[in-house]
Amino acid sequence: MPKIEVLDSGHIDRRDSAFPTLVRLDDGDIICGFSVGGGPDVTGGTDWARSTDNGRTWTHEGTILAPTHDPQTSNHLRLSRTADNTILAYGLREHPNLTDDPKKHGPNEPVLCRSTDNGHTWSGSKVIPCSLGLPLEISNPIVVISDKRWLAPAATVPSFDRYGDIVVVFESTDKGRTWPQTYTVFKDSQQEIGYLEHKLIETTPGRILAVCWTQRFADGIDLDNHFSISRDGGQTWGPPRSTGIHGQTMTPVWLGDGRLLVLYNRRYGSQGVQVCLVQSTDTKWTVECEEILWDASARHERLPDADTVEELMAFQFGFPSALRLDDENFLAVHWCKEDGVFGIRWTRLRVSL
Repeated sequence: MPKIEVLDSGHIDRRDSAFPTLVRLDDGDIICGFSVGGGPDVTGGTDWARSTDNGRTWTHEGTILAPTHDPQTSNHLRLSRTADNTILAYGLREHPNLTDDPKKHGPNEPVLCRSTDNGHTWSGSKVIPCSLGLPLEISNPIVVISDKRWLAPAATVPSFDRYGDIVVVFESTDKGRTWPQTYTVFKDSQQEIGYLEHKLIETTPGRILAVCWTQRFADGIDLDNHFSISRDGGQTWGPPRSTGIHGQTMTPVWLGDGRLLVLYNRRYGSQGVQVCLVQSTDTKWTVECEEILWDASARHERLPDADTVEELMAFQFGFPSALRLDDENFLAVHWCKEDGVFGIRWTRLRVSL
């Protein structure tokens, strides 16, 4: 009988930090990147910490990309790595909203930094050209797929109440020097549904799985999370399908043989971060077992006339993800507000199949 056990938990950073991602290096070190300043509002830059004992203890090592004051910018980057141990830090550099419309984002741009020395030093930022003409949301690191192409996901954000109009991937065939192609992952032909906080992984060579928090634009009501499959390395995508899970931000980890370890936010009812085992096909997900990863010790119900933007800003945790340590053990991370402070929490899991 499949089983998930929460083994232990602790903190990586507690300096108004949010949006953690993990990479494991060839020498076994684990690097966690996260934004510092403003919690989920992100007013600062992106730092990194290192663990040499599979995530039990952490050492803060520095800043990947600092904020600037002239011009004023902040940033939040997500980590992934290549086969040659290069770490990629990809995300958004944000500029202030100088308009009178509080529902508008300020301009932003996708940027990429790299480390070629196991995360000890980092390059400056390089802008990834984008012709979409709108502010972006970036929720996933660059995906380095088996044929050596790099896919950099992003979504358009015309306004705070229209997150995820279109989800795309920018493609590079030359290790990030150029990005000549853009492919659409999610897009509602009726322009009624948004696809938020996209996550992409390669499950088998050429097969890419994309998942997202799915929301109706008209009233901001959450629908079941949706997924889509590409079988040509991200160039074309099948139709969005329901996962059957009514959550928000969701991250899958591929276990093989159709199984996924799935982490997601539960922000209505009894709040917390959930983790479940899923048996998946190209058309359907079946939950085999589920546990609470982190209990927010709070309840929240959406009122019928709730403002979409206020609902988005009201939650105090999120962005869960995990990496596999060995056959049974996983290290998960997410951000949360505890004792009035935003921080990064790690959790070790054992999964028995």
